[in-house]
Amino acid sequence: MLVELSTEPEDEYLTNFEVINLIKGLSPANILRLGQIAKKYECRSLMDADEILNEAIVVTASEQRKVPRNVPFVAFLAETMKSITSNEARKIRKKVTPIDDDPENDPILNIADKNIHIEYEVAANQEIEHIYELFKSDEDVTLLLMAKDDGLSPDEICEMGNWDRTKYNSVQKRLRRGLNQRFPNGRET
Repeated sequence: MLVELSTEPEDEYLTNFEVINLIKGLSPANILRLGQIAKKYECRSLMDADEILNEAIVVTASEQRKVPRNVPFVAFLAETMKSITSNEARKIRKKVTPIDDDPENDPILNIADKNIHIEYEVAANQEIEHIYELFKSDEDVTLLLMAKDDGLSPDEICEMGNWDRTKYNSVQKRLRRGLNQRFPNGRET
């Protein structure tokens, strides 16, 4: 989904028609990937993942943000979601002042689930991102990873990917082999 960069200045950004076609052409794997990214940004604002993703698409489709030709479209939408949630967090901070300087009393920090230790969450997200990066060229494995991360059953994954059970097993085997090749001694803890 990378669009060629033209030397003409007016061609530096995608037209609205091109943007709409890219939105319509998002694959199920890319939509799942964007949903996962949106979930990561939920704790920055009071918006849920669907609202974040929808807002990014609306902002992009309505030309409130111009899409550079030399940026992968999924990456552009991911950065747009990050920007939207950062702006939302900024608005919340302006409205609410912390009771004191103790971060435990900061209402913004308390939006996220208190039961998750931040360092563990960051490490886990980095590990997940690393695994997604390993399989970024394999759309089927990426779809499988995201669907499993969403808690979908094998039957739901087959339905979503329009796969039969043989294809599901084959994709799962590619995932397992890739992980075993990359981590021959198992996960590093």
